[in-house]
Amino acid sequence: MRYSLKQRLTVSYIIIVIASIGFAILFANVGIKNQFKRYAIQKQEKETAEIVNLIQLKYEEEGGFSSHYLDLIGMNALQNGMTVVIKDSGNKTVWSAYEHNNGLCQAMIQNMTINMSSYSNKWDGKYEERTYALKLKNSEIGVLTTGFMGPYYFNDEELIFIKALNSILLFTGAASLLLAFALGIIMSARLSSPLIKISEKALALAKGEYRGRITEEVNTREIKILADTMNQLSEALSDKDRLRKQLTQDVAHELRTPLTSVQGHMEAMLDGVWELSTERLESCYEEILRIKKLIGSIEDLSVIEDKNIILHLEEFEFQKLAGRMIHNYENDIVEKNMTIRLNVPMSSEGVKDDMLYADKDKICQVLNNLLSNAVKYSDKGAEINITFGKEEKQAIIRVTDTGMGISEVDLPHIFERFYRADKSRNRNTGGAGIGLAITEAIIKAHGGSITVNSKYGEGTEFTITLPQG
Repeated sequence: MRYSLKQRLTVSYIIIVIASIGFAILFANVGIKNQFKRYAIQKQEKETAEIVNLIQLKYEEEGGFSSHYLDLIGMNALQNGMTVVIKDSGNKTVWSAYEHNNGLCQAMIQNMTINMSSYSNKWDGKYEERTYALKLKNSEIGVLTTGFMGPYYFNDEELIFIKALNSILLFTGAASLLLAFALGIIMSARLSSPLIKISEKALALAKGEYRGRITEEVNTREIKILADTMNQLSEALSDKDRLRKQLTQDVAHELRTPLTSVQGHMEAMLDGVWELSTERLESCYEEILRIKKLIGSIEDLSVIEDKNIILHLEEFEFQKLAGRMIHNYENDIVEKNMTIRLNVPMSSEGVKDDMLYADKDKICQVLNNLLSNAVKYSDKGAEINITFGKEEKQAIIRVTDTGMGISEVDLPHIFERFYRADKSRNRNTGGAGIGLAITEAIIKAHGGSITVNSKYGEGTEFTITLPQG
């Protein structure tokens, strides 16, 4: 049988309180019993010593034993649970509690036995007698014999106190139990309520419902982290779902445009509307190449994102590689009157320090994508800077331009597949939107990272970090 969190927490609180109160009552009773035992024994010894001193003092004052003060001393001792028998130096009984009031003595002994038996069924006390010498100026004047229930006993007032204390402990335990039950319900409700919301949200995510968020205020740190994580997961899945739908639309759009163009050309030539010519066939062929290039880009991205991608790592000169890539865009650079600079650091000996350990072909593809974007999205007279440097066993590559920049809305999504800031997907302003996704995948395959910093209307800077040894 499965129990809810609320039931488990409530039962846990109750068990803890029962155990705590139970141990408290047990330790309190054991402690009180031991303390009262010591107290009863010490009290009895003290009272006996006081009786001995008082009899000796009165004997000296009166010049002998007198029934007047012996009656007072003996009856007072009897009321405190102690029988007294006094004999003179000739062993003659001067005063005896049994002779004075035997019935009261027997009743007292019986009452103490009943009281102690009611206090503890393990009490094994019995009537005991002790003898003390009575002296005056180092001369023995008689003998005092005391009788009591040993080894200890509690009088009526002491038993009332002990029973009252136990009653208070039991009442406290019962009240604590009720309080624990109430607190258990309240605390378990406060804990289980957000967890129920989180579980409901998890079920909703499993069904593909990503819109809702957990907005309930949570005071428990761990549950708050769990709720925030669930909200982040919902947001991420929502974005992924949006990208999936957008991906389907984009791929369909990218394939439909050239296919529609080829279809139109072919139908026109087959119907005799257009004359079959080399020029029109070349146009169809170009559209087919565009489709092939798109499919190839998608395949490249799939291969690069595969965790088992094989990198052919080697050491090469970054300046030569970057210089060759710059030459590929020479016509565009001249046409737009752009300036492009390649900055490579020099060592302390005046030697270039541009050796890079990576997959040369993959880094070439990365630079090609970044330069292509920089040239494409820059106006006439813009500047492009490629900087290479090393910091703490890391190679840092920066590609900076003074082009149109990227808006704050588009900036978080530029590395996503098929994402393009130009929602019209005009080919004059961009390709299929896969280049930066491939770039990021290549850098991550090297164990590095790529970040972007851009301000719309001012320019963009891509920073690549690659581990070196």
